[in-house]
Amino acid sequence: MKLLRSVPAAIKRGFTLLEMMIVIMIIGILSSFLVVMVPEMLDNANLTASEQNMKRMYMGLTTWRQNHNGQWPRDKGIKFFLRPWKDGMVEKTESNAKMYFSPAESFEAVMVYQEMGEEDIDVVDYLNDWDSIGPGYTSYAGFNPQGDREVFRQLAKNPGLTTIISDAHMIHRFAMIYLTGDGVPHRMLKADMEDEYGLAFDDGDDVIVGAGCEIEEFQTVSND
Repeated sequence: MKLLRSVPAAIKRGFTLLEMMIVIMIIGILSSFLVVMVPEMLDNANLTASEQNMKRMYMGLTTWRQNHNGQWPRDKGIKFFLRPWKDGMVEKTESNAKMYFSPAESFEAVMVYQEMGEEDIDVVDYLNDWDSIGPGYTSYAGFNPQGDREVFRQLAKNPGLTTIISDAHMIHRFAMIYLTGDGVPHRMLKADMEDEYGLAFDDGDDVIVGAGCEIEEFQTVSND
């Protein structure tokens, strides 16, 4: 005589309406959780990647300084952190070229802003065109003393208090990244900027770095 395998009662009778409603409710709760958390997780990943980009740029600047008696490049803005690239202190590969663009504002996005989105331009060739480098050429801002020698002295005396690279504007959802002259990346939270400086990002406000910026940490850099 064959033995019949027992089948769970729930499978035999199927799901009740109440059980199905509970399953749907759980799926809905999980979906709502993901809708809230996924953008935050993606932004945090972009913030971390941007910090790594700035650290890599700093390594290039450190190599450049070692070959120039410890001096910082005299170029201003974007060309400040691109000088090691220009002088061959950074290997000119696609991977290295892309560190000059924020993961939240990629090379392709900058191409659109530069009205070059339809052109087939290699990122290495793009950065090699030194004479064309100008405002908005990358998504980062570089050290610019705006003709004030005191700012250079400040960088020499207090590198940890002087910003040399930053996001060009509010690229990320929750914070702006900036790097001081000691090679340490920092995050300035969006909520703190709104509370302390009265900015209203939801109403279209933005942080425009440069000498006239209301936030002191971003006054020593420019995206020019």
